[in-house]
Amino acid sequence: MSALATALRRFLAAVSFLTRLPVPDWVRPDAPTLAAAMAYFPLVGALLGLFQAGCALALHAFMSPDALAVLLVALAAIATGALHYDGLADTVDAMGGGWSREQRLAIMKDPHIGTFGVLALLLTVLAQFVALKSFHSVESLCRALIVAPCLARLAVVWLAWQLPYARAEGGKGRFAELLRGGHVLGALLIGGGVTLGVGGWLGSLLLALAAMLAWLAGRYFQQRLGGITGDALGFVSQACEILAYGVWAALQP
Repeated sequence: MSALATALRRFLAAVSFLTRLPVPDWVRPDAPTLAAAMAYFPLVGALLGLFQAGCALALHAFMSPDALAVLLVALAAIATGALHYDGLADTVDAMGGGWSREQRLAIMKDPHIGTFGVLALLLTVLAQFVALKSFHSVESLCRALIVAPCLARLAVVWLAWQLPYARAEGGKGRFAELLRGGHVLGALLIGGGVTLGVGGWLGSLLLALAAMLAWLAGRYFQQRLGGITGDALGFVSQACEILAYGVWAALQP
């Protein structure tokens, strides 16, 4: 397989994993392909944000800020199949309801959502709504929409590389154990390039804040779980997005 075909397969594997968009049958992402595909996670995040930004640009003149914010949150959830919302809810349920590492990991595997998870979802959606409706200009909003999901996926890749996988029996994020330094470097180049290129000085600040958040989350999950899980990575992704939207809305020119 040529280098271009390999890169395309990895990119489409990232699209398949992070979104509900259909990909060709020949992609068939196995664990090594998914691990290599993590280099493209920030790019997929940026493209999702670009889609939201296009919708915001086309519709902002016809919708109130509140209605537009609701639409943008809904679009992100639909496009991703609420993947990271699910991880956030499972993680908060586990941290709030488990007294031991084993209990927390068991709660994460439970398909049912608990009170902590419901509250976390409500607060997350509310925080996203408040941040998105607070932008004064559609230009600032569009820039934030591109940077935030890109930066969130970059944080996920970095954390997956830094921490061991917490489950001995495997799980939906186990492929991250095959992540290599070259994949992380690719994600850093793409994610950092988009964040700095689109965000400017705000992008530099957000990179630093996202790195700090990922470091703190990594220490916390190492202590509470003994490593990382797919659900915990989903939590980090949502936290980074909210951080990016909130800081950008507060400091927008």
